Amino acid sequence: MVTTEKANKAMERLAETTRDSYQTVVDHTVGLQERNVRFAQGMVDGTIRELRHQAESNRSVVGELFERAEDQRDAYRTLVEQSLDAYMDLASAPFTYYKEGLEASR
Repeated sequence: MVTTEKANKAMERLAETTRDSYQTVVDHTVGLQERNVRFAQGMVDGTIRELRHQAESNRSVVGELFERAEDQRDAYRTLVEQSLDAYMDLASAPFTYYKEGLEASR
């Protein structure tokens, strides 16, 4: 019976160490999975943050471009108006000169 007891104790010890080994592997695997989940979540969160930042930046640039386009339109309108005024002055210059000559001769 002493041999049977020793064999039983050896079997219990083998079962314990095997269980402990498997538990160590399972704990390690669970830890790796948790780290992988945190890593993946961090990548997703970082990507979302970056995309939001880029969208806000693009929105800002588009707003600025619209403002500049408005300024350019106003400048173009002013240029056209002044050009038309200058052309009208030039076109009416002979008539104005003739009218002033008539008034001076009276």
